[in-house]
Amino acid sequence: MIEATKAAMAHGLIELPGWRITARKPVSLADCSLIVASYQRPDEVAELLRSLSSMAELPGEVIVVDGSPGFETEKSAQDVVRELALPFDLIYVRSPKGLTRQRNVGVDLSSKAFLFFLDDDAIPQAGYFRELRRVLVQDRAGAIGAVGGCIINEIDKPISRRWQLRRTLGIIPKVEPYIYNHAGTTAPTGLQKPFRGVREVDMFPGGACVIRRSVLNQVRFSEFFQGYSYGEDLEMSLRIRRQWRIQYCGDARVWHYGIERKGGRPNEFAKGRMEVINRYFIWRRYSGHTSVLNQMRLNLDLLFIFFMDVAWWAAKPWRGGPHMRHGLGIAAGMAKCAVAPPLSADVDPVPRYRLVPTQVSEPAHDHRLNMALVNDRQN
Repeated sequence: MIEATKAAMAHGLIELPGWRITARKPVSLADCSLIVASYQRPDEVAELLRSLSSMAELPGEVIVVDGSPGFETEKSAQDVVRELALPFDLIYVRSPKGLTRQRNVGVDLSSKAFLFFLDDDAIPQAGYFRELRRVLVQDRAGAIGAVGGCIINEIDKPISRRWQLRRTLGIIPKVEPYIYNHAGTTAPTGLQKPFRGVREVDMFPGGACVIRRSVLNQVRFSEFFQGYSYGEDLEMSLRIRRQWRIQYCGDARVWHYGIERKGGRPNEFAKGRMEVINRYFIWRRYSGHTSVLNQMRLNLDLLFIFFMDVAWWAAKPWRGGPHMRHGLGIAAGMAKCAVAPPLSADVDPVPRYRLVPTQVSEPAHDHRLNMALVNDRQN
């Protein structure tokens, strides 16, 4: 890590504005950082910070990496600081947008051995951080590189008719949730039943996981993924799986609002296009030499999704606008991959960013915020 830092300093670090508040007393999980990448969700960030403040066991450091164009999220975080005596160090930083880039910024600014990642619209339940950390701490050999948490409101649910048809027709293989197959798919998390303990898996949910710093010293999130970043967690998981094991912990439970709150999500066309391009990028990288059957399954699956969107639109054109837009996005993504297959965009696992404390934006400055900025500048 020291050599990596020296290499980055030799090339200069990108300075990002923000501020830091120091906790008034130590917390139980002082060797843990929580990184929250956010985009235009000020209310969700405030709700998450308040929820964390009430937990008995939580990371010693929380980093909010804000890619929003405005200042609403920063003001929401400031309001929470004024309202509560936070039991953790809070770092707020303004960053160029992009989920994977923002997560990489958080890695650079963090200082702990275990790095948690949560979506800004997720609320961890009691014991969440303790249980995930326990899996890594008990693995003294360091063979487990990452552990995924259990998103309780997304498991044990009926799967959509689209998925049922695709599985029944044999277009996609029948595998367990969080297991990757070389047709480029994973099973819906709705098929996962509640369980206790841990299971060996191929992937973790990017918005509910913990990764060892020693792993992130060797790999970083791919910045090929932009915006909503569909599939970024699968790609990162498969890259980590090349050297380490991944487990899924049923006792680490988190509630994810997901589609219940649509702020920061793309429109149907952009989502459909992204689904194809990102999926093809991952498949080409990790399954490019698979069987002819799986190659056929990949292409047939994309065509099937397109024609299902068209069929739903044709059945109810007055209500099917989203299906048509999604289908057109699928078609655009397939055309893009046929003409110019997506290429890798990994980043070197060295620090690239540093925090530069700035004046707190309006409303009027709070004494604790001002003192934190002064202390940061002096250090």
